[in-house]
Amino acid sequence: MSLRNIRYPGRSGRAAVAALLLLASACSGSPAPKPLDSIADGFHKTLPSANARIVVWGNHPAVANSAITWFQKHGLTVLERARLKQILDEQTVRLTHSSDDEAQVLRVGQLMGADLVAFFDTSSTQGTQANMSFSMFGAAGADFQSLYRLGVAVRGVHVESSEVTWSGSARFPQATASLDEALAQLTCQALNAAWGLPQPGSGQPMC
Repeated sequence: MSLRNIRYPGRSGRAAVAALLLLASACSGSPAPKPLDSIADGFHKTLPSANARIVVWGNHPAVANSAITWFQKHGLTVLERARLKQILDEQTVRLTHSSDDEAQVLRVGQLMGADLVAFFDTSSTQGTQANMSFSMFGAAGADFQSLYRLGVAVRGVHVESSEVTWSGSARFPQATASLDEALAQLTCQALNAAWGLPQPGSGQPMC
């Protein structure tokens, strides 16, 4: 075939090809999500001494596990939650999963020899986002993703006096799809705020 017979695309054709390549590139991957910025605040009157015995009481496993790690790294002795539940069962204490449970947990914590109980409250509002995708041939589709607006609050309560000796909270003003990771991060940030510790910088572990 002679080079004279080859037809090159005109200006409109070149624009269409460029648009298709740009669309294919955009659909091939998505940029890494930016780190979430949280809002944290805290207060403390007194902080526990080294090797103080503490019970962690929360309503989400990611929160409780992160809190246990945080307390252990800061020199506290975390009492086994399973033992707490065993004593509650032995005394036929029926929990209502409300604020009324706190008095029972404090009483049993005292029986276990705990100095403090850390009560964690988790707030979560769930929504849904549709992520549209397009192929280079014009086909369109949508993937639905759950998003959460999250917050974590903590109170350190002395078992003998029932006094709140420190408290903290942290929340994300924006929604996130990473439920467990976000709750773990908020837990550590709420504890740092309660104890008056600096928040970790970018790239540093939360707990």
